Amino acid sequence: MGYDVHIVRTPDWVDAEKNPITKSDVDALIDRDRELSWSTSDFVDMKDRQTGMLVRYFCIAWNGQPCFWLYRAEVRCKNPKEAQIAKMVTMARALRAYVVGDDKERYELRRSLLGREKVVIIRP
Repeated sequence: MGYDVHIVRTPDWVDAEKNPITKSDVDALIDRDRELSWSTSDFVDMKDRQTGMLVRYFCIAWNGQPCFWLYRAEVRCKNPKEAQIAKMVTMARALRAYVVGDDKERYELRRSLLGREKVVIIRP
């Protein structure tokens, strides 16, 4: 299975469809961010809850590596490392969104006293 972290425009990821992140939103983000691109060969196949049909979701590559994917109304990452979460926070800022884990915790970047940004977790 695994643990997903989500970029959503709602405080809880299960409500993502109430204010969706669209493919055109992600296309615009990729156009502005040179580190991001659509992968042409990496994808995630998931069963649609309503139709039961298998749907292919292409991955978003970060510096050439597939890391994220647009799933329905959100951007997801499975079992992300801290650097991936930090990138998700910068992506969420550009999308006017939040980074939320499966357990409803929120991820943000905060500057340390030395000026470096660090991922912090805000528990519900």
